[in-house]
Amino acid sequence: MKLIKLSSFLIIDDSTVIQNAIRALLSRIGVPTNNIACCPTAGAAVGNCKQKKFDVLFVDHNLGHGSTGLQMLEQLRLLRLITDNTLVYVVTGNEDPQIELAYTDYIPEKYIQKPIRPEEIIKVINHDLVKRQFAMGMIAAYTKDGLAGVKPLIFKAPNKIILKDSMLKLTSRLIKVNRLSEALSVNKALLSIIKESIEAEIQQAEIYIAQNDFDNANQLLDSLLPKNETSSLRLLDLKAQIAFNRDNLSIAARYWKKGFELAPYSYLRFSHLIWSLLAKGERYDAFDLLTKYAYLLPNSAFDSAGKRAMAAWGDLFLASQETLQDWSPESSWQRVSAKLKGRLRGIPCTSAQRALSALWQLKMNRYGEANRLISDIQHADITDYETAYIVYLVYCEMRLDDEKENVETKWLARLQKGTSTLAKLQTLAFEKAKASA
Repeated sequence: MKLIKLSSFLIIDDSTVIQNAIRALLSRIGVPTNNIACCPTAGAAVGNCKQKKFDVLFVDHNLGHGSTGLQMLEQLRLLRLITDNTLVYVVTGNEDPQIELAYTDYIPEKYIQKPIRPEEIIKVINHDLVKRQFAMGMIAAYTKDGLAGVKPLIFKAPNKIILKDSMLKLTSRLIKVNRLSEALSVNKALLSIIKESIEAEIQQAEIYIAQNDFDNANQLLDSLLPKNETSSLRLLDLKAQIAFNRDNLSIAARYWKKGFELAPYSYLRFSHLIWSLLAKGERYDAFDLLTKYAYLLPNSAFDSAGKRAMAAWGDLFLASQETLQDWSPESSWQRVSAKLKGRLRGIPCTSAQRALSALWQLKMNRYGEANRLISDIQHADITDYETAYIVYLVYCEMRLDDEKENVETKWLARLQKGTSTLAKLQTLAFEKAKASA
């Protein structure tokens, strides 16, 4: 229990009853009150994590108004306010299997259904803190003496579960710093000890992909997919990555779509799917998804004026003739985000609004009005790739070559230097629009 008493805890739950219950439980076993913080919303949790580094997070899924627990973890990851060493426990009454699967993107230590069983929680936390301490010691030994420093610790592990977790964390660290040969050595050593471990086999596939050994990676993933439903999102992402690296965009899009359909909550996976469809020229499939899942954006870490504008763009081209007569960016956004409670601010970007209005005017064959709107756009007001893309579409349709070149020089050139899968997909979509002009 010593490690628990020395750890810091953040409880995120909109119920004060749950907050007080967990706080009382921790206090009873000796955790100082100044090491326990509680908050009811995702925004407050982000604020707490900016002020202090927490060892353990208790996360509820339904946090009332605002972000869900999933969206909060998404934001904390993006802001690097939590790390692989942060212990996350999802404590919720939600029984939706899609939501439980979606949390696997953030690798929580445990998904705990309410009501809480105090003895079980304490036992789990204590064991996980011991695992974390041993893993950190193993990584420190590697940092000091390389793999030679790790070998003695393999025989000192309290049990195989702790050894497995520690070797997985070390392998993950080695993959991140591109020490792939050493990562594969640790990975194979773990599999020789444990014999079967889905986490270790997934890591082996990740190493093969990093080494551009796509054949071995594919063969391994194909053997894992049919029997590992709880790890299916990661497996499908890796299959998509292999297909994309092999320039097979159609197969990559198929895997991103399958993963998103299994758990339609990850906006990053959704973005990969949307931009892959646009890169292939399958706009109406993208429009359907952009409008159907626009409600995911508000309260998401990925929310932006440009992404809202993309949803409105989809709505414009799917609108009925009756709706089209009185269409506007603001009314469009309110329509596609109607699943959410309360009235939400629309598209807070003048450039995005004008570009969308220009596309509407073009659709209504009012070229003079479209030209007036697009002429008023200030390039300094374009603040994200999505807005740049929609503005670029207008320039392409109106054959404004000088303006197209300005967007290409600033935005497309920047994307072409990007190394992420998303940047590469956005580059392909821009180039597809350019070629179609």
